[in-house]
Amino acid sequence: MRIQPPKSINRKTGILFFNLLLILFMITAFTCPAGAQNAKVSFPDSSGGQYSGTSDNLDVPYVPTTMKVVRTLLDLGSVGPDDFLIDLGSGDGRIVITAAQEYGARGFGVDLNKDLVALSKKYAVAEGVEKKVDFFVRDIFKTDLRAASVVTMYLLNEVNIQLRPKLLAELKPGSRIVSHDFHLGEWRPDQMVHLDIKKYYRDDTTLYLWIVPAKVTGWWYWKLSFPGEDQTFDLDLNQKYQNISGVVKARDYDLQIFDAELKGDQIKFSLFSEVDGRMVRQDYKGRVQGDTIVGTVQVKGILEEPMLKWQATRAR
Repeated sequence: MRIQPPKSINRKTGILFFNLLLILFMITAFTCPAGAQNAKVSFPDSSGGQYSGTSDNLDVPYVPTTMKVVRTLLDLGSVGPDDFLIDLGSGDGRIVITAAQEYGARGFGVDLNKDLVALSKKYAVAEGVEKKVDFFVRDIFKTDLRAASVVTMYLLNEVNIQLRPKLLAELKPGSRIVSHDFHLGEWRPDQMVHLDIKKYYRDDTTLYLWIVPAKVTGWWYWKLSFPGEDQTFDLDLNQKYQNISGVVKARDYDLQIFDAELKGDQIKFSLFSEVDGRMVRQDYKGRVQGDTIVGTVQVKGILEEPMLKWQATRAR
């Protein structure tokens, strides 16, 4: 049966009726699932347990990660639809599958336990994300990481430290590394999260986040035009992971940079130099692009306090 609107409806009532329908549509859109991608995945705590004996003979045993830890880990890594995630030691695949199903990411996992890899593929099909994810029987040290914007790991401290050179060499600046419980030695994390979740080997859970830094070690030079004069700067920049320090040569002065920070390919630092007989503060911010840094410098201590364009070049 087709319902006809009343013939006596006027334009004002019609507009009110249309607005009401629009409001109802918006409420539905924001309160109802928008499809499978928003559905919550669920893995039993014992998932893959029947295959754990095989992993016991490998370098890293199989220990399932609780779903609360999985989601906290993905949140810490700021995982989203633009990301490609690689999980090293992927077990039953829950991290990669959750990243695809709930966060919209793509990716793959690798594990030396062929039974767990086969189980992961079955779970991916069951969750409808088999076109977004894959799983391989593969050595983590032989896995190409260059496609990843996020790498997740639940390994051991000694294994992580062996992986450290590979992570730094293959991952792009700004890529995120998130490790469950185990650290990367002297490479300090950018962020940590503690959870009150006990395991058989520890009374709590720690998640670590590292942001891969650009490589900035070397001599950098640039010129700036201040009111009434031009100056040339030469910076000897030193780096240990995301920690940077350096000395700038300008005129007859050796100037130590301060408030220095390197986060992915974003760099900033400050220095004082002499301009027109006075000491002037310069706050530099830029993006590292290979052997070039492009950004701005805010000058403070002269009358107009200009914001200048800045481009530094690394000497080869």
